[in-house]
Amino acid sequence: MEKRVLITGATGFLGRAVAREMRGAGWTVFATGRDAGVGLSLQEEGFQFTSLELSEINSKFTSLVKQCDAVVHCAALTSPWGRLSDFTTCNVTATRNVIDACSATGVRLIHISSPSVSFGLFHQPGLREDAPWPVPAANHYIRTKRTAETLIREAAGLSHIIIRPKALIGPRDTSLLPRVIRAARQGAFPQFTDGDPLLDLTPVEEAAIGIRLAAEAPESCLGATYHLTGGQPLAASKAMKLLFDSCGLKVRFFTIPTSIALFNAGGLEAISYLLTGGRWEPPFTRYTVGSLAFEQTLDISAARLDLGYCPLKSVEEALMECGIHWQKNNTRFTQR
Repeated sequence: MEKRVLITGATGFLGRAVAREMRGAGWTVFATGRDAGVGLSLQEEGFQFTSLELSEINSKFTSLVKQCDAVVHCAALTSPWGRLSDFTTCNVTATRNVIDACSATGVRLIHISSPSVSFGLFHQPGLREDAPWPVPAANHYIRTKRTAETLIREAAGLSHIIIRPKALIGPRDTSLLPRVIRAARQGAFPQFTDGDPLLDLTPVEEAAIGIRLAAEAPESCLGATYHLTGGQPLAASKAMKLLFDSCGLKVRFFTIPTSIALFNAGGLEAISYLLTGGRWEPPFTRYTVGSLAFEQTLDISAARLDLGYCPLKSVEEALMECGIHWQKNNTRFTQR
């Protein structure tokens, strides 16, 4: 029997990987996104692409949902910095519209959230899905992703599964590693006095597999939340050195007290708000400092048990692929 899935945000890093994974598993894939250029590339790959703005109520979107067995909601504004209004539009308003369409049609929703909803400025080893959310949220992205999860859980009669993939990496990443490399190109990169925390990273192909498994999961999994990672945490110093070496960058590591780094980041954030209304992105924020200074490793035993998730790709191999790709593309990551 033909299985049909609609993927929102299919022009993005994760969405495109999910589209390829699900088509490879026999699903008929409908793709939506805002980037018309990447959308054209998806059409050339054989995907049925529709350009849509999810924050606006759209009958075309509901019509697409009606044709499908599942919706994978990848679309989001993902950034450590930005204006609250922009995050609210992309991560809350758009998600509410997706919820309404899925509720009205009875279609299963696979919502892509983030383990950053549980982020705090302290070590969090082996974090489970039911861990409490530290207050206040560290940034607008986290605040709006928490709101989106709450909306989904409170939607009456909605068939859903929430997936939280951790720190996605791959050659076409335009968010996480490019910011790290941009900082390292100055010739120095910080290490913090709180130790050498483990980093939990996820090759994007592995996350796509986990999301496909959620779309295919039995009804007993509905209503659940699952963490996804590569299952191979690396010490921050090892992961960064491997990435920089693969990029061909000579980088000196220096040690800075975590408290001073957080204080300086807070000052830069205040300057951004006071002088630019938050439009200028500081070179580092309290969230980016905390992500490197404090451990947040995830317990993925629920995904292994319920979904049959079994990450196989080496995280070290994925980091090297990112570095090699960076060298070949004029020192920047590209979307294509």
